[in-house]
Amino acid sequence: MNFQRKPPNGGDTRPPMEGRTITSVFKTMKQGKHYRPGNVRTTLLLIRMFWQLISNIPKILKLRKFYSKRKCDPKDISIIFYSDNLDEINGIANSLRSVVPYLKAKGKKVQLWGSAFNTRTNGVIENNYVVLFPRAVSMEQLGYADSELAAPYLVPILKALKRYPADLMELETPSPGAWMAGIAAKIIGIKVISNYRTDVPNYTRSLVKEAWMRRYVLWLMRVFYQHTTPVICPCEAYRKILETEIKVKSKFIRVLPRGIPLENFSPAYRKNSSVIRFLYVGRISVEKDIPFLETLWKEFCKENSNAELTFVGSGWYLDTLKENMKEYKNVRCIGLKAGKELAEHYANADFFLFPSATDTFGNVIVESLASGTPALVTDQGGPQDIINNATEKCGWVLPFKDLECWKAQLKLCCEIYGTPEYEQMRNSCAEHSKNYTLEKMTTAQWEFFRELLYPCSAKQPR
Repeated sequence: MNFQRKPPNGGDTRPPMEGRTITSVFKTMKQGKHYRPGNVRTTLLLIRMFWQLISNIPKILKLRKFYSKRKCDPKDISIIFYSDNLDEINGIANSLRSVVPYLKAKGKKVQLWGSAFNTRTNGVIENNYVVLFPRAVSMEQLGYADSELAAPYLVPILKALKRYPADLMELETPSPGAWMAGIAAKIIGIKVISNYRTDVPNYTRSLVKEAWMRRYVLWLMRVFYQHTTPVICPCEAYRKILETEIKVKSKFIRVLPRGIPLENFSPAYRKNSSVIRFLYVGRISVEKDIPFLETLWKEFCKENSNAELTFVGSGWYLDTLKENMKEYKNVRCIGLKAGKELAEHYANADFFLFPSATDTFGNVIVESLASGTPALVTDQGGPQDIINNATEKCGWVLPFKDLECWKAQLKLCCEIYGTPEYEQMRNSCAEHSKNYTLEKMTTAQWEFFRELLYPCSAKQPR
């Protein structure tokens, strides 16, 4: 791979993102087009991706020959995590940017690869471990602010695969870049698996109007996940979705709960308040069921005045949310937050509201519990497993979009606030969150990798 000597900001027009430091910059390559969202354009991205594969077949086959001569060591495996949305702020990127440096600190050979965002003129490396390859073509994702479907140039990826040989590649997102990297890796002889991190069928039903496009996306997802097995998923709820909608056989699905850096969150940040504080953290968009939360709060406020609701996050629906709630002085929209400031918002909240039914796990739920804040979640998606698996009560699982049930629960929250029952619940939240540490998650994950690559040696002591 060719890099410039002095690392500028990669030509990025966005404000710097906290915790992301550029350590190297790729030499400038011609930047492909960045398209507005469109059904037909999605197919054009796939065509561009397959053209890169076809035109680079000689390089891929040469690399296959190189890999065939490699001597592998079961005790020294090398893993690549590939995700096309690393150059954004979202749950997937945040999770991977926590897991990979944690594994590296434990002496594991891991790499985190993705595509540079369309606002960059160059590919970059951040914090010496996140490789964002130069972008060849991209398109805005429908319904997602500041998010895109992208395909990087394949040649730099092939050079990186030779310079940093890998035993296994885990694809985190079913996007054009992941298709391209995964197909190339399979031809080369690298084991390729996937992680079901996004509830694509539900997202598509929420955001795409055309029935033919929904069927087309579902077909693509089936092809992608059926050919990148085993598929990792974070909970039993999504095992069922993978089986019934994506048609992945049960024997090719592995449930591995996720973890977060719990040390970043603590009840110790909490400050008392005379107002009961409800909190939402996440993307401000329709598929997160923010309109339901609007309606719920308006109904709740008809009978309750001593409470406030804070929205932390950004998204394409944010302006609409502000307009719809402008008459409610007890509603705040404070944008994206990170680090200690975000941890303080979690700890200072009395209850966490999460009406979404499309989250495969719910990092924000664990972050809330680690801060001592009980959570209200729906009976659809991954967050329900986090609450249901607790030995002591640390929240409530409520029927999806049942307005009366949610309204009654918010009223009950106000009634139990400040009681010994509530304080015990806060303690239980912090204790339960310890089941989702990075140590537990990465230990199980690494053993799974070793088992896949070397079934016999995986049973032997490390």
